[in-house]
Amino acid sequence: MRRLVIVLVAALATAPVVLGQTPQAPVFRGGVTLVSVDVTVLDRDGKPVPGLTADDFEIKLDGHVRPVRTAAYEQVTLEPAGTAAPTAAAPAVPVRETTNHTPAPELRLFVVMLDDLSITPSRGKGMFFAAGRFVDALPGSDVVGFTTTSGTATLNPTRNRAAVDAALRHAAGEFIDPRALPGPPVGIQEALEIQLGNDSALQQAVRRDCGLNASLNKGDNCSENVERKARALGELSRQSASRQIQAFISVINAMKAAPGLKQLVIVSDGLGVALREQQMSFQPVARAAAEAGVHLSVLEQEPDLTSVEDGSSGDNEVRRDDNLALSEGLITMTEATGGDFYRVIGLPDPAFTRVAIATSGVYHLGIEAPPGSAPGRNFTLAARVKRSGSTVRANRVAVAPAPTVVVPVDDQLQAAVAKGLPTYGVPVAVATVVRRGDTAAVIDVDANVEVPASALGPLTMMFGLLDGAGKLETGRKTIDAPASGGTYRVSLSLPVVPGTYRLRFAVADASGHVGSIDAPVTAQLGHVGPFLSSDVMTSWSGVDGKPQFLALEEVPATATDLNTFLELYPASDAPLPPDVRVQWSVIGSAQQPAAEQSVVPAHTTDRLTAAGQFPLDSLAPGTYELRATVLVAGQAVGTVSTTFRKADKGGQLLTPRARRQRRNPSGGYLFKGNTIPSEKRTALNPPP
Repeated sequence: MRRLVIVLVAALATAPVVLGQTPQAPVFRGGVTLVSVDVTVLDRDGKPVPGLTADDFEIKLDGHVRPVRTAAYEQVTLEPAGTAAPTAAAPAVPVRETTNHTPAPELRLFVVMLDDLSITPSRGKGMFFAAGRFVDALPGSDVVGFTTTSGTATLNPTRNRAAVDAALRHAAGEFIDPRALPGPPVGIQEALEIQLGNDSALQQAVRRDCGLNASLNKGDNCSENVERKARALGELSRQSASRQIQAFISVINAMKAAPGLKQLVIVSDGLGVALREQQMSFQPVARAAAEAGVHLSVLEQEPDLTSVEDGSSGDNEVRRDDNLALSEGLITMTEATGGDFYRVIGLPDPAFTRVAIATSGVYHLGIEAPPGSAPGRNFTLAARVKRSGSTVRANRVAVAPAPTVVVPVDDQLQAAVAKGLPTYGVPVAVATVVRRGDTAAVIDVDANVEVPASALGPLTMMFGLLDGAGKLETGRKTIDAPASGGTYRVSLSLPVVPGTYRLRFAVADASGHVGSIDAPVTAQLGHVGPFLSSDVMTSWSGVDGKPQFLALEEVPATATDLNTFLELYPASDAPLPPDVRVQWSVIGSAQQPAAEQSVVPAHTTDRLTAAGQFPLDSLAPGTYELRATVLVAGQAVGTVSTTFRKADKGGQLLTPRARRQRRNPSGGYLFKGNTIPSEKRTALNPPP
């Protein structure tokens, strides 16, 4: 099993998922430690019950009711992979803004585990194929892994449904039933009891198999054969159950490192553990599931008795008793972990559908720990919901959290930039435009960053640029709070060679919260007829006439004019084409120009600059395309475009998308009404 654990841990650590900030032990206001408990509440139809509050739950730790301080409900929309709801057509203009204003939905990880140590080679194919259909029907955002209790097959967590389906179709059971060995018909459960020294169980088996007058005296061949087989069968069953339980624990522990909601779906034919040992055997599984935040769904197929129907009545009685006991072992383990047990009778697909529905909603509760609770302490847990007709599923074990690990802010900033991890402690948005640099061999990536005024200043910002070869260069700066108390805005110009890059920003506020984003950048000029071109850049002006940097695609309600700008770069070895004009158009949802303006570009040393201006008073709130059509001798040779949104009368801003920056004809950038010389560049420094 060691190989299985290593493989799953490595896979979960490198899976393409969205991670949040470093997890910490939950602490309620006032310094009270909270014990995290995940609870599933289902109605009579097996569907999650939404809308409950902390007051609707009664949670006992070690038999005493403890206050429920927090309750957060999370539900996943069940949309089959590849059949997501249709979305609006993608705009035909580049989207250049990246923001962490809306955290990504929490990842959901499924691991399908075939308990092949309990399934014979002739059974299970219908269940395996149904498991494949279950995986195919999960939302495309879910990550799915596959493994077996024997460790002979493992598939790293992936969004590749075809790979998971292939693994399931090639799976087979490995259980060789020791009850089929020559000798008296001894059952697994009675063998376990006999091996533990239960003489009553041994006497009952001997009388059944050897006759009512048989005894345990030495020299009785029949009774000795029964005892010999019982002890051998009991030892084999104990070893098999131990391997099954350790496999469950190993996979649960491997899932602990993964973020988000974690579901372990086990397909099994039973678990043989003596009744007196079940609580001790299953407690490690329950504790591992509680610490890792893993929910178990266990499915068992209806036993097949056709193989013993022609046997003796004793054989059939033993098998029926064993089937009940093996099921009871699975049920007890599932209940101990707060999971869901499903007996599959007939077609298995309805049971898998119930699994998908039941795991689509969960309550994350924060329970106030008893005073003085040591980190890592185990509690027995009992959960009840104060609503009739509801079934509650919760682990019977809760674990006091480990002490909070305080990660220095500098370490968080460096990790976010080095790894490209998005975090959401501080809202950040960045947009980029590209244009030619000081020479034809250089591209300027102009990046504009904005943090809302609600962030407590001063801010510490770290940024990095990762090239296609994996080389990361970083820089760092401190941003004081704006004197006016408004939005934080930063403008950077990064000269690079043409290529593809990842631009990363991490910002920490004065209270230690960190937000970060990772944005793709293509440093490549566009082609428009005989020219290379920059992106479309914009700024806006208010009643005072001062141009302001348009940080968001949304133009504020206070803006009166939209300023536009485009650079065209003629070939250095060819004459400048005659009669070049740029037709600026503002196009709304009706695809008809709401405003137009034709300008003659100004010619500087190595470029043509076309600037325009549009009054905004006549535009209704909404989304518009800003299009620059380049004409040579009256003929259109190409277009460059972007989008912007105008706020409504109340100043409500709509969904952000693109951020733009413009360079004015005098050679400077317009930012907050000030002209910054174009030769000013931000140097990239080695990581601090």
